[in-house]
Parts: sequence; structure tokens; C-alpha cells
Amino acid sequence: MKSKGKTYLLLVAVLGIWGTIAYKIVNSLSPDEVEVTPQNFDVSFNPKQPKQTDTFSIKDTERDPFLGTLSSNKQTSRSVPKSTSAKTDVAMPAITFGGLIQKQGSNSKVFVVNINNRQYLLKRGQTVNDVKLINGDKESITIRFNGKNHNIKL
Repeated sequence: MKSKGKTYLLLVAVLGIWGTIAYKIVNSLSPDEVEVTPQNFDVSFNPKQPKQTDTFSIKDTERDPFLGTLSSNKQTSRSVPKSTSAKTDVAMPAITFGGLIQKQGSNSKVFVVNINNRQYLLKRGQTVNDVKLINGDKESITIRFNGKNHNIKL
């Protein structure tokens, strides 16, 4: 009788476990439908009013903010009369001739010219910083600056 009681007890436990598993499977296959209630939203559009921009002005103060003293020497702007003379002489920049670059079998020449310590590659007729390359060969170039021709050697 004792062995039959244990068997019945184990049978009830196994049936309970399998029953719970079967109930969960069946319940998940046919879930209850939840009613969804639509919410009523206010459809009108009310944009926010833009804030007015804060304006300011800078005032000239006579007090030095770092020293805390008053400065008595105000600067007044003076207009300088412009001279109506024709051309003023502009100093010629420092120009050196660096060399010639030419493809073999080609007539196009490119000259390496340093103007104020900046290197430029110029062809005949090109202008950089009011310096125009007029002519050149392997040993010298001719440039025009302020309407005057200058010959510069290698």
C-alpha cells in the first residue's frame, strides 16, 4: 500500500505540472483582446509667440576698467586729406629668378620666380602682385613693375 500511495502522489504532481504547462500554452494561443480606446487630441495649432530680441548699445566710458582711473585724453578722429597727386612710387618687391622648367621637345616654358620670398611658377604674360613676366630664357628674365622693365639674372 505504501508503494501505491507514493505512485498516486507522484501521478498527481506530474498531472499538475503538465496541466499547468498545457493551460499556459492554450491561454497564450487565444489571448483576451484588450479594447483600445482612442484618445481625443486637440487638433488646433497654437504656435508660441516669439520673444523680442534684447537690444543693447555700447557706451564710451572715460574710466579705465583695469586701473580704475579716469582717462582724460580722448581720441578724436581726424580726417586726413588725401593727396590728389598722380602715382605714388611703390617700392619694388624683392624678386629673384629661380630657374626654368621646360618639357623636352616642347616650346612652353615655366619660370620659377620668387616674389617677397614666395615662390611662383609663371608663364610669359602672367601677372602676380603687379609683377608681369615679359620674357625670359635660361639665364635671365624680364619683368614689368609699375610700367618699368627690369632684367633679373639667375
